Amino acid sequence: MKAKLEEILHQSSRLMAKKAYHGTSMRDLACQTGHSVSGLYNYFKNKEELLYLINYNGFSAITDTLNRTLETMHGPQERLYALIYNHIHYFMAHRDEMKVMMMGTQEMALEKSRVIREIKDKYTQTSQEIVREIYQAETGAAPDKKEISRKTFLLFGMMNWIFGWYSPKEHGDTEALINDVYTTFLHGLSGEKTSFPACAGLFKK
Repeated sequence: MKAKLEEILHQSSRLMAKKAYHGTSMRDLACQTGHSVSGLYNYFKNKEELLYLINYNGFSAITDTLNRTLETMHGPQERLYALIYNHIHYFMAHRDEMKVMMMGTQEMALEKSRVIREIKDKYTQTSQEIVREIYQAETGAAPDKKEISRKTFLLFGMMNWIFGWYSPKEHGDTEALINDVYTTFLHGLSGEKTSFPACAGLFKK
């Protein structure tokens, strides 16, 4: 039952990633998954619950895997690399699911949306702690909460937008991508080596 549900979620994600939530009907999902419409109701009550399950399984998996991985990591550099590696590797293995997960939870009932938000918040908190650790290790300074929040979401932005442009054939393998994200974020983290152009002052007026 669990294996069948996971395959249904995977196939449904593939279709929703192409047609979006509102563009996907239950009949479309039945055709995509090889089940009858009534057969799909054995696995979820409606399309809203399907969206919830895709989000719940995805965010739970990426969070649980990160937490297990961090138990074997030593030092802020390893923890940062583990975060980036885990995030991007999950993304590469579940690109369709990630696209659906980034559609948001607006279509879900408040209770289901709250559950997903709690999982995402835990993942964000873990990521922020990693960013705080690496920041302090690299700069010797203690950043404030707003700065850590900005830097963490900038890192998420780098990793999440990969689906909009990345192609292994055009841009190299996954390991090279992970290494680029790691070095780009780490070397730009403190901002101490950055010399801004003269025109930067013009934009502040």
